[in-house]
Amino acid sequence: MDLITRIKSKLNEIEIFHSPIIELNYDNQKNIVGYITDRIFKKKSDEESQSIIWKKLKDNFDGEELSRIVSIFHETPEERVQRINGYITRKISHSNFWGHLTPDQTRFWLFIDVAKFNDVWKSFYLIINEKEKINTGLTFKYPEQVIEFMELDVSEIYDELYRNAFENAESDIKLSLMNKYEKLTEQQLYGKANRYWYVYEDFELYPVSKSHLIFNQKEVKVIREALKKIDDFKICDSLNKALSTSQIFNELKGEI
Repeated sequence: MDLITRIKSKLNEIEIFHSPIIELNYDNQKNIVGYITDRIFKKKSDEESQSIIWKKLKDNFDGEELSRIVSIFHETPEERVQRINGYITRKISHSNFWGHLTPDQTRFWLFIDVAKFNDVWKSFYLIINEKEKINTGLTFKYPEQVIEFMELDVSEIYDELYRNAFENAESDIKLSLMNKYEKLTEQQLYGKANRYWYVYEDFELYPVSKSHLIFNQKEVKVIREALKKIDDFKICDSLNKALSTSQIFNELKGEI
């Protein structure tokens, strides 16, 4: 019996679940990621929900097996429908894909992922804005001794590394837009008279489902080149599929 089958069996034993749907799979590094869906999560906080899942795991699996479980997200049945159908929802706390459209209609893409490579956790982000010629990214490495120094429980690692990467990426995008604001102040445009003032008040990245990843031809070229420099994160599979689909769409476009 493989590890995924054993994990599913044990999670199904959790008595407070009503009718759980458990979706687990292996990522590119043969670690386990997935979701548990049940209506019990409507009444639980994120912390309580994760505690229920990880208590069962810790009670039934050894350290080596637990180290292979990267993340098991909890969700309600409604959130599962949204995820599967590709709806964009503000309730998503984690997404590999984010977007932002500026007032002058330039589009930022943010791609982000976390994975464990042998004994080293890594996270990365990539920011693309082909009109502004922005193509920047960072990879963060967290060897075992760093994780120990951070005093992270196994159930906390993914969330903490994801949050660190996201906050760094968000800061990079906001800084770029703040520079836009500063340039417009040279034209005596201050405060809300400056269309980039919003970055100080209500800037927001929105999560994007895989089904909405359609890139123009220039974005396809930039993203494809950037992916050559990135480790074998699972997100790369999704991005390469989206790039191929976008390539087909772009070739089919024609003027009327």
